[in-house]
Amino acid sequence: MSTARLLAPLALCAGLAVALSHRAAPVTPAPVAAAPVTAPALLTSSSAALAPAESLPSGVYGTVCVTCYQANGQGMEGAFPPLAGSEIVNGPAERQIAIVLWGLTGPVTVKGKKYNSIMSPWNSLSDADIATTITYERQSWGNTGSAVTPAQVAAVRALTKNRKQPWTWDELSKAKLN
Repeated sequence: MSTARLLAPLALCAGLAVALSHRAAPVTPAPVAAAPVTAPALLTSSSAALAPAESLPSGVYGTVCVTCYQANGQGMEGAFPPLAGSEIVNGPAERQIAIVLWGLTGPVTVKGKKYNSIMSPWNSLSDADIATTITYERQSWGNTGSAVTPAQVAAVRALTKNRKQPWTWDELSKAKLN
């Protein structure tokens, strides 16, 4: 998330605090009935990886991944490779899962262009969140990758549990992940 997006709510709150401090008389707000907040059904671990990408909420993608890969999956020229049409995203799911779990560093070629950057590991995310996010990426922007289940993420997590650093593409290409 960009610094500007993080600071915008703080600036709004600071401006509101200044405005309220200049008010002559305190105003008691009218009571508002609190509506129950429920998680969308698509975020449940049993259904998340099976829903079509068009109906998935942005979730983790919209709060974490979008910063580098953009809402349209095109990435950032010269910095972050596109997910749209990517050989990685449309390839074996286990590789993409391993990248999300442990990150990727160093050179990689996507759609004929070389990138040399670092993707942070996101192994602190749940298997369900990773499965939902990867499924969203694999079924959006014209991609044709299969859905990913939390069980697939758990299997790759178990196989790579001793990993301590991001993958290089050369290592990942040779890794036995299934």
